[in-house]
Amino acid sequence: MNAGELLLRSGLVAAIAAVALNVSALRGRRSRAGSWAFAIHAILIVASLALLGALFLSRRFEYAYVAQYSSRALSPALTLAAVWAGQEGSILLWAALGALMGLALLRQPGSLAKPALFFVSLGQIALLALLAVRSPFATTAHAPADGQGLNPLLEDPWMVIHPPVLFLGYAALLVPYALAAAALVRGEYREWNRMTWPWALFGVVTLGAGIALGGVWAYKVLGWGGYWGWDPVENASLVPWLVAVALLHGLLIQRTTGALARTNLALAFAGWATVLGGTYLTRSGVLQDFSVHSFADSGLNAPLTGTLALFTLLGAGLLAARWRRVEAGARAIGNLSRESALWLGMITVLALATLVAVGTSAPLLTSLAGKPAGVQTTFYERVSLPVGIALVLLMGVSPALRWFRQNGTSWLAGLAPGLVGTLVVAIPAMIAGARAPGSIALIAVAGFALGVNVAVAVRHFRRGWMYGAGYLGHAGLAVMVLGIALSASLGKSERLELRHGRTVESLGYALTFDGDEPTAHGGRVLRIAVVAPRWRLDARPELLPSPRDQGVVRKPAISGVRELYLSPVEFHEPAAGSLPNASVVAGVAVVDLSTKPFINLVWIGVLLAFLGTALAGIRRAAEKLPAPRGRPVASREPKTHHHTQTPRERSQTC
Repeated sequence: MNAGELLLRSGLVAAIAAVALNVSALRGRRSRAGSWAFAIHAILIVASLALLGALFLSRRFEYAYVAQYSSRALSPALTLAAVWAGQEGSILLWAALGALMGLALLRQPGSLAKPALFFVSLGQIALLALLAVRSPFATTAHAPADGQGLNPLLEDPWMVIHPPVLFLGYAALLVPYALAAAALVRGEYREWNRMTWPWALFGVVTLGAGIALGGVWAYKVLGWGGYWGWDPVENASLVPWLVAVALLHGLLIQRTTGALARTNLALAFAGWATVLGGTYLTRSGVLQDFSVHSFADSGLNAPLTGTLALFTLLGAGLLAARWRRVEAGARAIGNLSRESALWLGMITVLALATLVAVGTSAPLLTSLAGKPAGVQTTFYERVSLPVGIALVLLMGVSPALRWFRQNGTSWLAGLAPGLVGTLVVAIPAMIAGARAPGSIALIAVAGFALGVNVAVAVRHFRRGWMYGAGYLGHAGLAVMVLGIALSASLGKSERLELRHGRTVESLGYALTFDGDEPTAHGGRVLRIAVVAPRWRLDARPELLPSPRDQGVVRKPAISGVRELYLSPVEFHEPAAGSLPNASVVAGVAVVDLSTKPFINLVWIGVLLAFLGTALAGIRRAAEKLPAPRGRPVASREPKTHHHTQTPRERSQTC
């Protein structure tokens, strides 16, 4: 047994000890032993991840996982990033981040922290059980002189940051599950909202950031001209993020009105369950024929199935057993109010999450009736468009409404900036060439939501630099949707055949193919001059062979200022003996030239959304959270005396 295996097994034993010792915390007894056991577990798992990184950096190819995903040609940064390129390393990264989340939970004030650690430890055991089946520290009898290296698609700086941020979001969503389970077991619901809010917010921000980074990476590296392809791996991260967004808004409604206590507990369970469900779909091998990014079957099917079943049944069982003891809330949602609009938004977000989950699971569902079959990307586009329109519209309406009820029709004045925003963006878009009714509707509601949220944000920012942060986040989402709709509606693309030395005009640009240079890895760099009046781009798109026989890798050339995208398709070698210079190949290049007008709005919107959400989180952390309005949400056992507040109208940032 090598040092890595020893660390992993010792970490598993410590996690089991943490579960056993924290049983007393579930019964209301104070015990430091469980916390110490988890801390030891965290140290061991983080140390094992550090050791694996050291093995990669020192080129220890006698370890099969190191040899499979690294090589001597990789830079130190990419060598370190190769740690999480495969099944074993990415699960170990996840477990290490989960251990750090558990330590942070122990630092959080509140009576539910230590009981929740029982369920966090249970999640850690599940991850380490996967590593017991597929260990990154397995060795080979004969060490190769060099490793296989990374797929060229992964040889990118985004590989260093994208997976850790994504797995940080996954790890964070276990904590709301653990707090919900602890609250149900203990019958203590007063602190649950306060303790869960920062974790839900952190999960939304980190998982959303991971998804956004993946979209930027896909756009700049994959060469197909898009940033989202509805691939199962993409959907596996989108679904839990949508559930976390619904939970975040549900917690806001609960702490303001006292409603949705049961719903929020269920959403906390659903967030972690969808993380595990997506992990099962993408890592068990059931979708290996339907996704180029999914892992093949590597013996993890059974433990993944068991983990998903355990946490799903555990959450459902606890909720069912305590359902009647959790008060539904003092107010019913249904009148014209901000909480009603937020509640409808939650339902819409969950509907989108359900549709995406069903589409992603289609091969598994259809296999029950015969031959597995997946859905086309058009399915997601058709179902997401009407849901997206409704969601963005609600995002514009809710800031104009007050909590609890409205005074006459005065609230309609708050919609005026939205109507201005609609006219400002929709009319120019139609003049520029937008024709599809669905796209025009999406552009219109995005302008509406942008106008309302900007107006409300400006009004609140006058009170302080963080008061309008939530509305800034919503405005950022509206800008992102506007960029998506405009670039899809107004974008143009043409496939061109470029011959050496000849100029081809397309989409207002003159393209000249100046030759093709071989790369050190057996690929080709196409030298193409793209010229417009008073502007020039010396484009260098690349065609690279995959070391694992996974086809040709196409790296595009992009002009962010011009929003121009040039992707190589193929290269035809010239006839033998026709080369005047052996270093420059005068063949024929086939490329896709695309214009992506307003696509920069997508990236700007994402930045604004995360900035606003982060500032809102800082503000919430800095202020004392208000008590829920109306009747407090509390357990019916034991009975305690509480002062009941009378709901009053007031505006509050979202």
